[in-house]
Amino acid sequence: MRLAAIAEAKENAERFLSIIAAFEQRLKDDPYFKDMYRICGFKETGSVRRASLDLTRSLAEMRKP
Repeated sequence: MRLAAIAEAKENAERFLSIIAAFEQRLKDDPYFKDMYRICGFKETGSVRRASLDLTRSLAEMRKP
């Protein structure tokens, strides 16, 4: 494990959590979003998906010897 890979994974995890918080806030505040986020794309759902992919990639990189 490299320290740079660990730092990158930590940054991506923090980014993922902040994006999840924004998603949950919109879910709480917007009744239309709450009903439709599973059906059509919103910027929050795309951001969650992208952050999840980035986090997965950085965790895989961190695990490399």
